[in-house]
Amino acid sequence: MEYQLKKEICPVCEAVFEGSSEQPVDLDLSLPDYCPDIERILKCRICPSVVGKSIAGDRLEIEGNALITLYYLDSKKQAIRSCEHNSPFSCSLKIKPDLKDPVSVVKLRTDYLNCRALSPRRVDIHGAFTVSTVVYAKTEQEICSGIVGDDIRQKTHTEHYSRLCGTGQQMFSITETLDIGQGKGMPESIIRSELSVRRESVKALSDKLMLNGEAVLRLLYVTDIETGSADTMTFNIPFTQVIDVQGISGDSVNDITLEVMSYDASLKSEYDENSTLVTLDARICATVMAVEDGETEIVDDAYSTMYESELITKQCRITRLPVMTEKDISVKSDVTTGENGITRITDIWCDTVSSIPAVENDSIIVKGKLLCCIFAADGDGVPFYAERPVEFSYSPEITGNVKDMNIKLNVQPLSLSFRITGDNTVEIKAELRICISAAESCVCRIVTSASYNEDKPRIKDKTAALTLYYADEGESLWSIARSYCTSVEAIKLENELEEDTVQSRNMLLIPM
Repeated sequence: MEYQLKKEICPVCEAVFEGSSEQPVDLDLSLPDYCPDIERILKCRICPSVVGKSIAGDRLEIEGNALITLYYLDSKKQAIRSCEHNSPFSCSLKIKPDLKDPVSVVKLRTDYLNCRALSPRRVDIHGAFTVSTVVYAKTEQEICSGIVGDDIRQKTHTEHYSRLCGTGQQMFSITETLDIGQGKGMPESIIRSELSVRRESVKALSDKLMLNGEAVLRLLYVTDIETGSADTMTFNIPFTQVIDVQGISGDSVNDITLEVMSYDASLKSEYDENSTLVTLDARICATVMAVEDGETEIVDDAYSTMYESELITKQCRITRLPVMTEKDISVKSDVTTGENGITRITDIWCDTVSSIPAVENDSIIVKGKLLCCIFAADGDGVPFYAERPVEFSYSPEITGNVKDMNIKLNVQPLSLSFRITGDNTVEIKAELRICISAAESCVCRIVTSASYNEDKPRIKDKTAALTLYYADEGESLWSIARSYCTSVEAIKLENELEEDTVQSRNMLLIPM
């Protein structure tokens, strides 16, 4: 017959789906009439962005746009020019149906890109990028916290876990008119733009999260369309957004992800030649997962003092409350640019960041690499393009059993600066923000059912009230009690013991 189990429902946030879709890029690009001829291709770049995403039933739908930008050397003016092409894309991924409060986080990565000029005005482009997605949802783990029955003896322990308070995902816009100012060159066209967002501070209120952040817009723009002279500008745009997260409180630990869904940066000088204004229209997605410290009793083992019994168990992974740490670090590296020397740098930016967490000597080590992209002029003043890797490492101060930790890592470049140190050498300094979420996890045995057989009663010696037992050092009182159909508490009381294991070889009195 079945025993009745006492069950506790533990709400947790789990990654219920991880998938990706490769998007090919095949383009035969012809330059518009207003673009000068190509002498040499400097760089071709794919910048995919997500326009919209939605979950309906068992499908995750993602709509996006791939901005393909060609940077090349003008055959007449020997200046850096650019040409853009927008290519929409979509992908549909099958996920589990009927998810509770699902949220998706999308990451876009360029896999490869090949570009060759077929003529001074025609370019053949082939490549691919990957759309990677993780879907998080609320799941409810059933934990057996007790078994009902006068004859049942239970071994339990208290387990702390990361209890989900709530999840929230919200889109919001950043619309700004920015002024380059009169001290810089008059903007005529934009060669390259880049927008990033970062969290500065958060404040959790009842069912709401106050998010303060900063958007950083970087521009490389032409100041003289005839000569191709260029200048750069960086805008730091603070923003505040209130995000609805049902169940969040001031005691919760909040994992926040910010995604730039799409943006458009344009010059008003395209309509007014004397204007130094830039308009920014950006769409941002904020995803919040709020957790707090939860506590539950777990039945590890049980037996009946009257009948032969059977437990059915399963393995369950318990994740504890994560430790969130954030650190800004500086990285310096000397790189060489080539044999033709370098006289000036027009623009420098970070194209990709690759990083992994590793465990060395019971410590977490973050190792990574930045791909730094450089537009510069050589010793003859001719523009060229170069890519150079900059490696970095960082060891956060996180205590605990790091070998059993789930680690989420996000490395974000804050700024890049440079100093020309020789004829063909440049010192690059990168400011990075490293955000780490580390949570210990353990595997527990969870009881899923318990039963006993009335036809198989346990045999007890009823001729004596006590039995003598010679115990070895380290022997478990639980196993002794199970063998003699009694309880650990009764053995402790009879022998005035405090520990659950025998501390030294000894004779025990076992109450019957």
